Amino acid sequence: MEDADSFIANKAYVAARAVYAYTLTVFPTKKSIWQRAAFFEKNHGTVEHYESLLQRAVTYCPKAEVLWLMRAKSKWLAGCVPEARSILIDAFKANPNSEEIWIAAFTFG
Repeated sequence: MEDADSFIANKAYVAARAVYAYTLTVFPTKKSIWQRAAFFEKNHGTVEHYESLLQRAVTYCPKAEVLWLMRAKSKWLAGCVPEARSILIDAFKANPNSEEIWIAAFTFG
């Protein structure tokens, strides 16, 4: 991950994205790497890249509440409230006892 940080510091975003992509193929169920890659896309990529990455992230890490919440929040902030609600429904199916997802659903509701 230091390589990705170094590339980001030098504004070599394509190289940083490649590091994250490779790392995620090696460690596809590592929530922390998905989070770092998502923050990278949020700060240096496009909304489409960010949302696509989060969609893949919750497939590999369905118990990672934070990834579901990031995905739903992105849709909600874009004004896509029905999509945000749908994401939260799926998040709740994967995490039925999550208080954070319940709170988010109430907030978006």
